[in-house]
Amino acid sequence: MTTFEAQGAATQTGLADQPEQTAAVSASLEEARQLRDAPPPFPFGWFAVALCHELRAGAVLTRQFMDREIVIYRTQSGTVCAAEAYCPHLGAHLGHGGEVCGEELRCPFHGFRFSVKGSCVYSPSGAPPPAARLGLLEVREIHGAIFVWHGPAGQVPWEIEPLAGDESDWRRVQHTVRHVHSHPQELVENSIDITHFGAVHGLWNAQLAEPPIFDGPQLRVDYTYTQSARWKSDADVTMRIRIDGLGVVVNEVDTRGVSMRVFSLATPVSERDTIQHLLVSVRKRGRSPVGKAFWGGVEKMSGRFILRGLVGQLKQDDPVWVNKKYLRRPAIAEGDGPIHAYRRWASQFYPEGAAW
Repeated sequence: MTTFEAQGAATQTGLADQPEQTAAVSASLEEARQLRDAPPPFPFGWFAVALCHELRAGAVLTRQFMDREIVIYRTQSGTVCAAEAYCPHLGAHLGHGGEVCGEELRCPFHGFRFSVKGSCVYSPSGAPPPAARLGLLEVREIHGAIFVWHGPAGQVPWEIEPLAGDESDWRRVQHTVRHVHSHPQELVENSIDITHFGAVHGLWNAQLAEPPIFDGPQLRVDYTYTQSARWKSDADVTMRIRIDGLGVVVNEVDTRGVSMRVFSLATPVSERDTIQHLLVSVRKRGRSPVGKAFWGGVEKMSGRFILRGLVGQLKQDDPVWVNKKYLRRPAIAEGDGPIHAYRRWASQFYPEGAAW
């Protein structure tokens, strides 16, 4: 037997004698396959497509939504509608030349008109064909934004929960829109991932104030943490997070005598890309007319700094989002936060049996 043949025989014998090692290699290969990037599918729920002030009476806007385009429009009486972008007659895009005529949407191609119920109410060439119906989507206006429902046919949408207190006590001061290379489930998961608060954002001593509450499509969780400041002493912060599905996150923050609300509204536009609307409100101060005028100016000015700081913090996450993979079975450490519980809660927003 040659030296090479002897070595080969020894190798085969060694493998045959070590079935546990072979099984371990196979398991390692299977684990490596699990590391492929496989984000969850598009989730069910309410997702913001515009801010209310963007959609004046008579306006028609085109928006990216779940890997397709839709149109939203407001009738002259103020009714907001959302529909699939293409006319059911011969496929014209209603966002390119479509116009609102009173309470109806007019197609730019042949002049067909559609009611807010989706039915065709006018055709220039005879009786409107019964099959010519707009594909309407459920729409809501709340939190200063316009939300569209994505869900299985026939499912009755749950409702976004209003915030406690009088909305008139709050002043909307700033907003912006970001494009994020991520999925809404992961963006919301950031609110649960305690460890990254310090590792990425420099927020120390982060801890749950109370165990999270999972209640149907709502999730409620409260945190406390310490934020370092360059020119001031460290600030102790209380943050109450109110989550409705995977598209609506409201952070209520109290620090240094200032109360603010930060709305993070995430809408998937493709498999791994999300549009994130950020809105900042602060609680109004001042009782007299002079006091209200003074504090109104201060609040508007402070809103710019609050939003700038918020966007700066979120940008710290961007290098991770751009390069990370979604792991279906993460190896969670004890102090990471209730991530497993969060993912079990999030599973309700996908078709039964879907991988998420």
